[in-house]
Amino acid sequence: MMISFCRIAIALLLVAIIAGCSSFRNKEPEYLASREEAPLKIPPGLDNPTSPSPVLITVPEMRLPQGDELEPAPPRVVSTAGKQDANAFIAWSAKGAYLMVRDTPDSVARRLGFAIVNSGMTMLEKSASGSHKFHYKQPPPITDDEGFFSRMAFWRSRPDYVDFSGTFMTSLIPDGEDTRVYLLFGTGEAVDTAGSEHILGVFMERLG
Repeated sequence: MMISFCRIAIALLLVAIIAGCSSFRNKEPEYLASREEAPLKIPPGLDNPTSPSPVLITVPEMRLPQGDELEPAPPRVVSTAGKQDANAFIAWSAKGAYLMVRDTPDSVARRLGFAIVNSGMTMLEKSASGSHKFHYKQPPPITDDEGFFSRMAFWRSRPDYVDFSGTFMTSLIPDGEDTRVYLLFGTGEAVDTAGSEHILGVFMERLG
């Protein structure tokens, strides 16, 4: 008798829960039946109710990434140590790596012409604005003779050799009293960070 009573109670409880859920599910939101009322009329002699002014939330426009910033890896060059005392140092911008020279563009253009020739590069086109076109042939890496056991240690990490040889152009942009030197391919396209670091580093040694 007790078991039958419990079963009946549980069954009634389940029916009530299901019925309640169905009633909530079929009930329309209150705002569907709402309607707009006429504006509030204020009697003469009384002030209109004041409401807080809306707060405008603005977000400053973000700068889109450019140049080597689109690469997933962080730039290899950010700044050069001791740049405060250096006449030329490599720095970083949205357009990529560049060589900052503490000199006027006219003087830098002339000095770059000498640096290209004295570095063993082949000058193809020389410009008074500093847009020199040249060919760079990277010398082969210097390898030390290794013994038998050194060659067997294949697990040691060795630097990968990358050949940056090719035809390039320099682009000079005034920066106050100084000059930025950017590196371009012979076609006018920007050079990646690694290539700029390598070749501009050669100029940095000459102009520094």
